[in-house]
Order: sequence, then structure tokens, then C-alpha cells
Amino acid sequence: MESQRARVSKAFDLMDVDGNGEVGIQEIEALAQRLASRFGLAANSKQHEELRQASVDLWRDLQHQLDQSGDQKISRKEYVDFYADADPAVIRRTMEPFAGILFNLFDVDGDGKVSRSEFERYHRAWGVPADQIEGTFDKLDTDRSGDLSKEELHQYLAGFIFGEPGSKG
Repeated sequence: MESQRARVSKAFDLMDVDGNGEVGIQEIEALAQRLASRFGLAANSKQHEELRQASVDLWRDLQHQLDQSGDQKISRKEYVDFYADADPAVIRRTMEPFAGILFNLFDVDGDGKVSRSEFERYHRAWGVPADQIEGTFDKLDTDRSGDLSKEELHQYLAGFIFGEPGSKG
């Protein structure tokens, strides 16, 4: 089984767009722009601005907690050292605002839950092959309702972004 440090390191790689081992605000904004584009959000739309602001807020919180060197960037070491041993409550608090915005992007029909097709749509937007997402939805649907609740999706996103144990990222 993959170690928590390795999972967190992989999560860091998702944010480290240029692969230089550091993440700055420019990369976070570029990731938010890419996500908005893949979901077809107009540049001046309310959803686009909410996603951008939630990304910036998440970045500021991460930077405040993790930037030990004070260089306005987060290094792989700073990120991995913090999240490999982080209390799940810290991860949850850090993730809440961003997870809410992402939930709304997933929930295309606005019914307060994420269907299998909405979940698959998100992953197709990122170019994830069908065989890699097959079965993931069923694992996440812990209450077997046929849809994902905010809580179920939150657990998934925490694993995806922070490499939290028990979540497939």
C-alpha cells in the first residue's frame, strides 16, 4: 500500500504545474482558470469568479500554514511534511470553501447531489480514462443512494488534493 507521504507528494504534483518543486499563487490561479475552462464557465461569470476566489482563499490558507521559508511559495517538502501527518480536522477546515465550489461545479442540474453522470463528466473534462474512474463512484457512494452527497464528495476531494488516507485521488 502506498505510504501517506507518497500520496501527499502525488497531490502536490497536481498543483506544481511547471514541475519546479514549488507552488505559487500564479499556479493556483492557472489551475482555477483551467478548471473553469474545462467546465465551460464564462470568464466573467459568477461561478468562474467564485471558483477563482475559492482557489485564492485556499492558497492563502495553505501559504499561511505551510510557507515556513516566507518566500510566498510552498515547496514539496513543506507540503508533504505538513499534510503527511495532518489531523483530518485540519484538512477538512482547509478544504471546506473550495469543496463547496467544486461540489456546485459537479452538480450540474443543481439538485444538491452528484449523479454518476455528473461525476463522470468532471473526470472526462480532465481527460481521465474511463477505466480509471470506473468503480470510484461506487466506492465513494458509501450510503448506496446512487448519488454523492456533499460529504461523500468532500472526502474524495480531500484525498485528491491532500492525499488523505482512505480517499482515492
